[in-house]
Amino acid sequence: MPIQIANFDISDRSVIRGEGRVRLVPRRQDAAHSGVFRVRVAVTFNPAADDYPAGSVRIDVDLSDSFKGQAESTSIEQVNSFGKHTPTSVIAGRCKVTITDGGPVPVGCRFWLLIANNKRPGDQGTADIAGFVVYDRDGNRVAYGTGPLEGDIEVAPGL
Repeated sequence: MPIQIANFDISDRSVIRGEGRVRLVPRRQDAAHSGVFRVRVAVTFNPAADDYPAGSVRIDVDLSDSFKGQAESTSIEQVNSFGKHTPTSVIAGRCKVTITDGGPVPVGCRFWLLIANNKRPGDQGTADIAGFVVYDRDGNRVAYGTGPLEGDIEVAPGL
């Protein structure tokens, strides 16, 4: 029986807040899926005051080749933010999946979310980017997506 020793989840000072949607049309759109996922995030960690990262992540998924429903965080296990001009954050944790189309419900899920805060609302330039993956307890990928965000998610590293 193989053994795997887990990595330490070391987080750094971070504040990530906002929401938006990503349209992956037509590649992830079909007769049963709109080709859109939405992200809402409010995660903070201050190592001087907090024992662990806290907050919430919700990903609404309506993409082909993924479950149709929501993944809501049940814990934030790690958050790392970095960068000055285009601050970027990686958030990982556990989540509970709710299915909206009657399909099988994956259990024991974990998520990974990347946000690149490329511009402020109203500015011209490269859109913010959101990317995610959700795995079940058996290691099966049950949802994923990455693309330009319509909306705004602020990433504040090292505040």
